[in-house]
Amino acid sequence: MISPTRIAMLDALLRRQEIYILLVQEVTYHVLTYFQGYTTQYNIGANRRGTAIVARDGINLQNIIMSPSGRAMAVKFREIWIINVYAPSGTAMKQERERLFNSELPYLLTGETGHILLGGDFNCILEVSDITGVFTYNQALAELVHGLALPDTWQGNPTRKVFTHLAASGTNMIDGIYSTRELLERQLGVEVIVASYVYEYNLTYQLRGGDAVYEKWTAL
Repeated sequence: MISPTRIAMLDALLRRQEIYILLVQEVTYHVLTYFQGYTTQYNIGANRRGTAIVARDGINLQNIIMSPSGRAMAVKFREIWIINVYAPSGTAMKQERERLFNSELPYLLTGETGHILLGGDFNCILEVSDITGVFTYNQALAELVHGLALPDTWQGNPTRKVFTHLAASGTNMIDGIYSTRELLERQLGVEVIVASYVYEYNLTYQLRGGDAVYEKWTAL
């Protein structure tokens, strides 16, 4: 079970970064319910290698859909479908990883309308520049991302490469967030915080009567 110290660190991150929506992977227990002012949706799964989405109170998440394995879940925020992914890692879990990308993620996206934000720990690499060790490419994920026209939202300085995972075989960026191009155009900035992504968007919506509402939120 996650330690109280790590829970306190995550709570501090939520408040320091003023995060509105947090995507969490490798969730094993219902331990993310103690953040005052936030509500957590869980999809742990039978093998306790699941996902969770933490949202600040007042953020209305709808149409919650969960994959049977616990490895992915989707929610709708206004016109945006947010999908949180935690793919299996390692050669021994290759079939499970392929099933997630080929079957479970398309199921979550069935009948979607609006924009897509697909984020999490994919445990594979789509670009050779995102790894210093063995290139663990995944064709199924590449076809899904390219088929939905979801560019990678990471736009760091190419002269100062940042990685999110350190292993004995090298460093890599197995974590990521992909979005529809219009969402990408609304993006205010991106940075790596404690080996994870933090994205901030400024979204404008038209309400009845011609008024506008501005919603700024963050996804990790």
